[in-house]
Amino acid sequence: MTNHRNDRPQSSAPPGGSLQQLAEAVGLLIDWTGSDGQPQSLSPARQREMLTHLGWPAGDEDEIAASLARWRARHRPAAFEQLPPLLIADQGAPWRVPVVDGSGCAFALRLESGETLDGHLDASGCLPAIEETGYHRVSFLTERGDESVTRVLAVAPPRCFTLDDTAREQGEARPSYWGVAVQLYALRRDGDGGIGDLQALAELCTSIARAGADAVAISPMHALFAAHPERFSPYSPSSRLFYNVWHAAPECLFDEQTLSQARAPFSEAMAKQATLELIDWPASARLKLSMLERLFVHVQHDEGALAWRSQLVAFRRDGGDGLERHCRFEVLQAHADVADWRQWPQAWQDPGSDTVEAFAEQHREAITFAVFLQWLVAAGLDRIQTEARRAGMAMGLIADLAVGVDPAGSQAWSDPSELFPGLSVGSPPDAFNAQGQSWGVAAFSPEGLVDSGYRGFLAMLRASLAHAGGLRIDHVLGLSRLWLVPEGASAQQGAYLRYPLDDLLRLVSLESWRHRAIVIGEDLGTVEEGLREKLAARGVLGMSVMWFERDGEAFLPANAWRETTMATTSTHDLPTVAGWWLENDLRWRDRLGLLAPQETLAELSEQRRQDRHRLASVCGLDEIATAVGSEKAHGDSDDVINDSSDGSSDDSSGGSNEGVNVDDVIDAVLVHVATTPTPLALFPLEDLLGLKEQANLPGTFDEHPNWRRRLPAPAPQALNDSAVQQRLARIDRVRRERRT
Repeated sequence: MTNHRNDRPQSSAPPGGSLQQLAEAVGLLIDWTGSDGQPQSLSPARQREMLTHLGWPAGDEDEIAASLARWRARHRPAAFEQLPPLLIADQGAPWRVPVVDGSGCAFALRLESGETLDGHLDASGCLPAIEETGYHRVSFLTERGDESVTRVLAVAPPRCFTLDDTAREQGEARPSYWGVAVQLYALRRDGDGGIGDLQALAELCTSIARAGADAVAISPMHALFAAHPERFSPYSPSSRLFYNVWHAAPECLFDEQTLSQARAPFSEAMAKQATLELIDWPASARLKLSMLERLFVHVQHDEGALAWRSQLVAFRRDGGDGLERHCRFEVLQAHADVADWRQWPQAWQDPGSDTVEAFAEQHREAITFAVFLQWLVAAGLDRIQTEARRAGMAMGLIADLAVGVDPAGSQAWSDPSELFPGLSVGSPPDAFNAQGQSWGVAAFSPEGLVDSGYRGFLAMLRASLAHAGGLRIDHVLGLSRLWLVPEGASAQQGAYLRYPLDDLLRLVSLESWRHRAIVIGEDLGTVEEGLREKLAARGVLGMSVMWFERDGEAFLPANAWRETTMATTSTHDLPTVAGWWLENDLRWRDRLGLLAPQETLAELSEQRRQDRHRLASVCGLDEIATAVGSEKAHGDSDDVINDSSDGSSDDSSGGSNEGVNVDDVIDAVLVHVATTPTPLALFPLEDLLGLKEQANLPGTFDEHPNWRRRLPAPAPQALNDSAVQQRLARIDRVRRERRT
C-alpha cells in the first residue's frame, strides 16, 4: 500500500516546540547544508516571519496553535467532501484515500477509456491498484448513503517517456542522440524586423535535420508583455501558459501575396531593424505588432480569409477562459496608467468583475487581435514540430520552462490563488554570491496547487509540451524546494520551502507520456542529497556541462560522465567555448565590477591558464596542453571584449590565446562532449559557429547586452560554412556510432 502524500506528514505535526512543529509541517527547512558544505539553520525570528508570509500566522502561541489546527484539518480531512479536487496515485499500486476513516466506503471509478469499476475501500482505506494511466473520475458514497463526492484521480506511470523508449521504437541498441540549443530571438532571416522568429526557427530545423540532428532546444517561448517590450527577459515571463507573440511569423501560415500587402508600409523600417547588431526590443516589437495588426484586419474582414477566420475561431474556443483572460490582460495593460496590475483600480484587479467584463465588450477587436497573435505562434510551432519529425528528428523541438513568472503579469492576475503574493524566488548566500539572489519572479504556492487541483501546473506543462518532443525544466531543484524571499527584503532574509516533489514528478511523468516527450531537469548549483537519484529514477535527465564535469580540479574524461544526463558544452548563463578559452567572461566581470572582494583579474587569469591546460589534456590536444602549460600570455583585451560585440562576424573566435588556434579547441571540446555516454548531447549554436560572446551575464541588467545578441547570419548560411559542416559531420558520426 502506498501513501502518495509523503512530502507532508499526514497524521500529526513533527515533534519539537510548537513553532518548529508548525514550520516543519508547513515545509520550511529549519536546517540545511550550504553550498560550502557547512550546516545552516533558520532562526526562530525568521521562522515566524516566513510563516506569516506563507499564510500561517505564528506571532504568538495562540496563532501557532490555530495555524497547526488548520494545517492538520487540511492534511487529514475528516470527510470526503474535504478532499482536494485532484488525487494523485501511482500506476499499479493501491492508493490510500487521505480521509480519517475511509475504510469500507463504496466507490465508483470511471477510467478515461470508459471502463468502470465499483467496489469498497479496503480496511486501510485504499483504492485497488489501477493499471491504466490517465485522469480518471472517482466517486465516493457519503455517510448518508444518498450522495457521492466526485474527484479526479490522476494515475501516473513510474517514470517519464525517455530516449530509451525512442531507441527501442527505432530499433537502435542504445540512445545516443544530438541536437543544437538556440536563443530563438538571436536567429536571423530576411524580413524578420529585427527579432528572431518562428520562420527563422523553421529554417534552422530544416538545415540541422539535414546534418543528422535529432533535436533543437529553444529559449523559453513564454508570453512576455506585449505592451511593454522593454521587459524582454525570457525568464521573467508574464505567463507560462501562453506564448511570446514577438516570435510570431505569419510566413508559417499565410501566402506571399497576403503578406506583402501587410508588410508594405513597414518594409523599409523592418529592413533597417534587421541590420542591427543588437536587438532594439521596443522598436522592433512595436513595428512587428503594427504589421501583424494590419494582417489581422485583413483576416477579419476580407472575403477570401474565411478559412483563416474559421481556424482562429476554433483556436479561441479551444483556448477557453484561460486564453480569454490572458488576452484581456494584454489589452487592459495597454490601457492602464501603470504596468503592474496590483496598482490598477480595484475593479480591474478582479478578472471576473463586471467592470472587466464591460471593458472586454468595449474592446472586443483588440482582444481578438491578442487571440490572433497567440494563434499565429501556436500554429507556427505546430507546423515546425510536424516538419521536424517528418524530416527524421527523433525529438524535434525541446521547449524551455522558466522557474517562475513576473508577479505583475498575466498569470498572477488571472489566477492569483495559485501563486505566493509578496514572495520572490531566489537563491541563498553561497560561495559564488555572498549576498544571495532574489530573481523577482513569483512561484506556485504548494497549498494553492493542491486547492486548484494543480490546474496552473498542468496547464503550464501542457502549453510547453503542446508542440514539442521534449521539455527542459529550468531550476528543476525547485520541484523539491525553493528559496523564497519576502518582497523588499534581502535574499539573506529568505528561507527554503518544501514542495510536493513526488506528486509533481508523478504529474510530469504522466504528461511526458501523454505527449511522448522527454524531460530534462536543469540540476546545476547546490543540489540536495538524493535528489538527482530521485529524478533519474523518474526518467528525468539531469544536465552535464563541460565546465562543471570535474574530478577535483581535473576535467572528467568523456567516458566518466553520468549516463543519466544531457551533455552540453555550455549554457546561456555561461561562457562559450571560445569565450572561456579567451577569458572573455573574466574580463567582462572585471570591467563591470562583478569580481568578489577577494578576487583579482590576474589571479583568475592564472587559474584559467591552468584550466586551459587541463582542458587541452582531457580533450587529447597534447601539443596545445604543452604550449599552455609553458606560457603565461593573456592576449590583448581588445581582442577579448568589444563594446559592440553582438554575434556579428567580428564576434567569432578566429583568434588565438597563447599561440593556440581557438578553432582547434572548439573542435576538440565538441567531440569530447559528443563522445560522452549520455543519451543526448546538445550543442549551443554559438559554439558550433565559434562565437565568443554569451547570451546572458548573471548579475547584470543593461550593463551587458543580455538577451539582445543576434547571430552573424541566417542559420542556413552560417551552418553552410565548411568548418561548421565538418563540426556537424564529426558530431553526427560520433553519436551514431554509439547507437550500434
